[in-house]
Amino acid sequence: MKIINIVSYIKQYAGGPQRGFAKKAPVFLLLFIGLVACEPKEKTTGDKRSAAAIKPDSNIQGSPIKEEVIAPPEEHMFGVEIEEISKDQFYSAKQRESMDKALEKITDFETVQKRLSGIVEFEAGEGYLGIKKINFRSGTLAANIDQLSECAFVAYFPVEDILLLEGGHTTDVSLDLTTGQGTYVVGNPDLATTSPGGKYRLSKVFEGQECFYHFLQEKKQGRFQKVFELNEIFEKKKKRWLCVIEKEFWTDDNTLYFGLLTQYKEEGNEYDYYRVKIIDR
Repeated sequence: MKIINIVSYIKQYAGGPQRGFAKKAPVFLLLFIGLVACEPKEKTTGDKRSAAAIKPDSNIQGSPIKEEVIAPPEEHMFGVEIEEISKDQFYSAKQRESMDKALEKITDFETVQKRLSGIVEFEAGEGYLGIKKINFRSGTLAANIDQLSECAFVAYFPVEDILLLEGGHTTDVSLDLTTGQGTYVVGNPDLATTSPGGKYRLSKVFEGQECFYHFLQEKKQGRFQKVFELNEIFEKKKKRWLCVIEKEFWTDDNTLYFGLLTQYKEEGNEYDYYRVKIIDR
């Protein structure tokens, strides 16, 4: 992504409740096959993540974005239209909102240790549950024990077999225990918003300072797979930085709405509103 300079928000976005874990991880270490570092690297090339911070599996990445078309795996072509709309249009559409079903998740320390016995080796800390080792169901071992020890357990989502952890600065770290894929492909299921028919999902990753990374997933063969980065497309089309979006909802399987946070105010935050249409080609 290209760096886009904007006026900083008037206060730092907290990115969710503190989870009682204050350790900071080393900057340079890697997890195996695409796991995100538990301490984010400083961004020196805009919003693009360094290879030292994230190295996702190549077989799940979409082709480079060319003009208006995204070409993810299996040559499934998409068109993406992004339109800024009025506040009245946004709330009128919200009356047709499809409510998301909450994903089953496990947060209890004792329960998750029993449920993931043989897959994840946990280590109890003072007020948190640490990670010692992960044996993915695919037979792959997460090799960097030092780095794993700097992450704290947050939740386990059994239906999707996703383990959600927290790194330094409350960064999101997520792992698909079936495939071994990492954060910038898996996302944080707690922050995801799914279309009515379950075809697409808007996923987020909190990056530890203020901004989120946003991307779209498509459900294929029973699993959500990343198909394109919303941040990159939005910045290209609208010449604006997609830092924090809220109030997102779907009205059908191809139409997503969200509010782009523009200013924090005590009497109520300010937003610009957008509609995203996904066009299957």
